[in-house]
Amino acid sequence: MEELELITSSEDDARSVAKCLVDVGCCPRCVLRFMGEKRPHIYKKTIEQASDVVRQLCQTENNTSFSGVSKPCPACLGILQDFSCKEFFIKIKEQVDEEGYQFTDYLCSLMVPICTQPRQHAVFIHLKTEFSEIYKSVKEDNISSIKDIWKWFAGPELALLLGIDFQQKSDFEICITFIYDNSDKECGFLLNAQPEVFRKRKCKRYGFETFTRASVAKALMEIDEDKFKRFFHCPPAIPDSICRYEITCCHEAVYIAGRYQKFSRILSQTPWIVDGGRKSESSVQELICESILDRFKPTDHKFSASGREDVDVRMLGTGRPFIVELVNPHVVMFSPEELKTIQEKINMSTSDVAVQDLQIISREETSNLKEGEIDKTKSYCALCCSEKPLSQEDLNKLHDIKNLTLQQKTPIRVLHRRPLAVRERVIHEMRTEKVDDHRFKLYLSTQAGTYIKEFVHGDFGRTNPHLSTLLGTDCDIVQLDVESVNVEWPPRLAR
Repeated sequence: MEELELITSSEDDARSVAKCLVDVGCCPRCVLRFMGEKRPHIYKKTIEQASDVVRQLCQTENNTSFSGVSKPCPACLGILQDFSCKEFFIKIKEQVDEEGYQFTDYLCSLMVPICTQPRQHAVFIHLKTEFSEIYKSVKEDNISSIKDIWKWFAGPELALLLGIDFQQKSDFEICITFIYDNSDKECGFLLNAQPEVFRKRKCKRYGFETFTRASVAKALMEIDEDKFKRFFHCPPAIPDSICRYEITCCHEAVYIAGRYQKFSRILSQTPWIVDGGRKSESSVQELICESILDRFKPTDHKFSASGREDVDVRMLGTGRPFIVELVNPHVVMFSPEELKTIQEKINMSTSDVAVQDLQIISREETSNLKEGEIDKTKSYCALCCSEKPLSQEDLNKLHDIKNLTLQQKTPIRVLHRRPLAVRERVIHEMRTEKVDDHRFKLYLSTQAGTYIKEFVHGDFGRTNPHLSTLLGTDCDIVQLDVESVNVEWPPRLAR
């Protein structure tokens, strides 16, 4: 037998501790971990091999029945015995195969019932009571955790079955959640023993939960041993049943960036739904995302862009930068050529929107979309009309105005969705082109966030100064186009 690294070098003491843990009902792996063995390769043995090691520690015959193999372990609830075998790993692989994810390596996470914390504490106190000299200098947090031991054994086995490497960090995660129905009941004594530790906290998915790993760990650290023994069996009782389990898979989000042009004056950027009813048949988001979602197969997605244009405003020039966050995508491996094919499919599916520079970016790069949101400039072309006839000479007065500062109250038309505030914005420069006596084109370069329509007609005096005051006649806007969003991102791709 390989030499073990235990908390005692005395064979007699090791035999006594091992027999005590076996009598308590601990499984072979829990016997070894409570005896201080911390080396991962020791736990890569099968449960039968681990049983042989414990038998040799106890100096019993090899044909002696080992109770920890047949009954749920009171320390790990059977997780390190019934769920650390090849048969269980095959079930994990089958679940992964069924969900159809694409991945190159994997991370495995484990959620164990919270009641394993007081159960482990009870075993440790029992050992300290029975073997005070051996355990007097041993700290409970030096005992290898159930999670670590399970991963030491399961990692290589799962990697072999899946045909990929197990990593400590990966975009693809296999999560095994073990559920023990009596977990909260077994932790219930802590509410009376340490009431000051527990506060009900809101949990998004399950309403309210009382026991968290942190709160239970804090309560166990603060409660004295005699008080703990009055509330909890030391050693803990054999479980009535083994754990149930759930296997779920998830992939880190993938981010798609690009730029879009919009040629329609009846198309919103995102789905326009009021009181449960659609106000437009489609949206920029839907026209772009349909082909992307079809290929990446995420469970959800989020669309964001560098600002937005109104429904009746076109987005021209090189387009507006956007990002699609694909939540939990099942397919993630795409070459630049395949992304170009997706882009072409989007562009062929509609005449209202065109996409360019479609590419996969990192999570870190997504911050580029919002950085400089206020500092960037935008260029517009507005078709305007005036109450009085205007000559080109009248219009030329605007050409000399540079860096005009506006005070803009939140426009009436967006007050239902934006807070009332006064925003300071800058018109950097303007030029004009006369169409006829009452109509002219106004070209503007402005600070991002400037309300162009309100600058033209004044919004009942809520924007000052405005075009009507500058030209000395009431003006209104007929049509508006965004000609450029001056953000050099995402990187331009070869055509």
